[in-house]
This record gives sequence, C-alpha cells and structure tokens, in this order.
Amino acid sequence: MHDYDIQKTFEDLSRTFEEFKKVNEERLTSLENKGHVDTDLHQKLERLQNHLDQSEQRVKQMEAQIHRPHLEPPEPFCTHIHAFMDYIRKGLDTPLLNYEQKSLATTSDRDGGYLVPSGLHDRLYATLQTTSIMRSIAHVREISSSALEILIDKDSADVGWVAETDERRETKTPELAKIRIPVHEMYARPRATQKLLDDANLNVEEWLSQKIAQKMATLENTAFIHGDGNNKPKGLLTYETASAARWEWGKLEEVKTGVDGGFIADKIPEAILNLFYSLKPPYLPGATWLMSRITQGALRMLKDPGSNQYLWQPPLAGFPSPTLLGYPVNLCDDMPNLVPKIASKAILFGNFKEGYQIVDRTGIRVLRDPYSAKPYVEFYTTHRVGGDVLNFEALKVLNATA
Repeated sequence: MHDYDIQKTFEDLSRTFEEFKKVNEERLTSLENKGHVDTDLHQKLERLQNHLDQSEQRVKQMEAQIHRPHLEPPEPFCTHIHAFMDYIRKGLDTPLLNYEQKSLATTSDRDGGYLVPSGLHDRLYATLQTTSIMRSIAHVREISSSALEILIDKDSADVGWVAETDERRETKTPELAKIRIPVHEMYARPRATQKLLDDANLNVEEWLSQKIAQKMATLENTAFIHGDGNNKPKGLLTYETASAARWEWGKLEEVKTGVDGGFIADKIPEAILNLFYSLKPPYLPGATWLMSRITQGALRMLKDPGSNQYLWQPPLAGFPSPTLLGYPVNLCDDMPNLVPKIASKAILFGNFKEGYQIVDRTGIRVLRDPYSAKPYVEFYTTHRVGGDVLNFEALKVLNATA
C-alpha cells in the first residue's frame, strides 16, 4: 500500500467531516428557527454520514493490512502439512496421510478429525484477530485445559501511615473472587465441490482459513456481547447493570441518558461525559468505546456546549480509529442501536483488556465429510472458546433509558 493512497484517504475523510459539520450546523439552525429539518438537508446529512462510514472502513482496512502478522510459509517438504492438504483434497485414502496419521490425530473421539498444521492454525488465529472486534480489544489467552481459573482482587489490601513506636493496627486483607471461564465448542461447516478441491490453482489453506475464521468470528463476537453462558461464552450485556450508588461486584455500572433511545434535549453531552468520568483513572490507559455504526452516527452530531467542539472526531492526526473525547471508537454491529424511543444499552466504555477475558482451547480440528451434503464436501471444523467479564470495575454502560 502506497503512502499516497493513505494520505489521499485521510484528506478525503477530513474534507467530508468538515462538510458534515457545516451541514449539521444548518440542521441545528433549521431546528431552532423552523422547528423541523427540510428533507433535502436531511438527505444530504445522511449521504455525508454514509461517506464518513465508507472512509472509516477504508482506514480500518489499511490499518489491518499494515499490522497483519507475517506468517512464515510452510516448509516445502514438511510431510505432515502435505498429508493434511491431501486429506482436505482427497480424503483418508492417501498413502501419505496413512503414513502420518499418528502425527495428525488429536483424540480418540468417535467423530474423528485431525488437528490443522501450525501454519494454518496461525493463519486462522490471525484472521480471527482482525475479524472479531472483541478479540482486538479484549484480553485473549490460550489454554490446554477445559477451563481457565483465576483469582481476582475485588479490592486492595489496606495500608496506612504509622510512627516508629506506634501500635500497628491490623489491616484488612484483600477480598478475592475466583473466576472460572470454561471453553465451549464452536463449529463451522464450510463446503466446496470436489471439482473445486481438485483444482491445482486453489490455495486450499487460504480458502479454508477464510471460510472458517469469518464464520467463527461472526458467531463468537455475538456471544461475547449477548451470550448467556449456556454452551457459549458469557456476554457483556447479559450482566445486570446498576447506578454508581447501587453498584456491587458482579454488576456493571450504568449511566442513564434520561430518555428512551436518546438524550435529554438541553443536556445531550451530559450522559456521555458522566460515563467517561465514571471510569477510574487507572483504567483510562487503553480504554476504548464500543458501539454500533448507527449509534456512532448519532454521536457524530454531539457538541460540547462549553467549547462548541464536536465530541466525535474522525481518524485523523495519526489515530487509526475515530475518537470520542480523545479515546478510540470501535464499531460492533452486535451492540444495540441507539434508536429514538427504544431503550437500549447502546454504548460500552472502559478498558476491555482489563475487563473481559477470552479463552481459546489449543487446537482446531477438521473432519472431512463427503457424504452429508452431496455433491459438496463439508469440512466440519471445531474450536473451543470461552469468555467472561474479569473485572467489573473496568467497564461502564450507557443505558439509553428514562
């Protein structure tokens, strides 16, 4: 990718945002003078919103391409990789696979299946990392057991000042919480015709990694947000929320907007600012916003009454993501949309690496099935993953409700 393309994209984004601000000022003036917004002005604002979305998407793609990990090509004569590719293309009846069958087998499960080689494994994880929004902002850990168990300090041990000869009073010990995050089996069933698999020009490794990773990333990301913990990860928005006065460990602190699906007219930025300031300073380094694309569109119009500056800023001046109050905005369409008159927990803010733990069970297994969906060959692929909130202090919720 050329520097010229990157510079051109940022310049286009900057021009579009400046035009968006002018049109939005016209909208505000129209609301103040007429009490409504003309249709043509509304349509123009909508076109600019779409243009901003497309420009941001190009910036994200550029960032992903620049930071995509370099994967070493497989060794040209690595026997077990060739054996696996023969298995994918032709099935079990290959002398090479039979020779290397022991090195590929994972368990003695009745369903069978074979571990993918390390090169394909790394490619799958790299694709998951760039495709799944939650994986890019949360903490990810790989384990070889069926669950991850962690002890968390719910509060800190007491300390105090004392003179040399003063009595040392007993201090309170920290309260520990044991968190257990089990991994759950997730599967994908990409399919291809045998004719396609026989094509020597088909890069089987790349085709399989893209098909599997994209399907799994979509499924798991939804679970990281909405999963009920029953045979799937425990999602962020499935936990009870409470105000700061009623907050306790096991709940996420919420800030209410005062209006279902929106903000109080004369206090529009107040809820966003309150949500921002509710996060303790130790969690601010690395903090980020999480919201849907539609919600971001609504926030683009918000201004700070004091400085008259827009709270949302496009990805300019070296920031690869748009920012809100100076902190990156990550878009996730699994998050509820901010829709007028519909209550929703539309925005999350906090340090996700401190707050949410994703757990991967080592190994991805593939079972070739040429029978269930003739004339297609299905590749029943399984992977075990879990997720849960690790630190309830590190994440805050904007609840768009009265």
